[in-house]
Amino acid sequence: MDAHRVQLLEGLFHKKIILSNDLLHCLKKERESLINIDLDSLWSISKEKEEICSKIESIREDIVSTLDSKIDHGFLDSHQILELLPEEHKAAFQKLFQTLLRLKGEIEVIRKENMIFIDDSLQFLDEMMSILTGKTKSKILYDEKCHWSRSGANVLLSREA
Repeated sequence: MDAHRVQLLEGLFHKKIILSNDLLHCLKKERESLINIDLDSLWSISKEKEEICSKIESIREDIVSTLDSKIDHGFLDSHQILELLPEEHKAAFQKLFQTLLRLKGEIEVIRKENMIFIDDSLQFLDEMMSILTGKTKSKILYDEKCHWSRSGANVLLSREA
């Protein structure tokens, strides 16, 4: 692999790190908007997340095309990319990969927390609507340990997948 392609790859990885950091920030804003029930903000954040994810996917495709390898691009991961690099450049790229992996881990944790928050909120609202409409048999919402327990009411609300 020539020096120009290595430089190009390094620039692409830096862009991917920046975009991943933007996505992490976006998910943190989403959490705040969920807590504050700011629907206008949630709509704009959703669009922003979609744009960022699209750019990340585009950069991934640019990385794959820059490598110009014969392996299946659909399953090309960081470790395979590292194996395709010249030995003298692996150390620099290893740091970039570690940064990306750390960001991906943080993104996944916050994404899951946000999903759990949404699911819990919808279940709570569903329970409240069931109680208000008389569609539930049990009136217990919290047990003796202050944990929310589901009464088995019909599901009226659900999160889109």
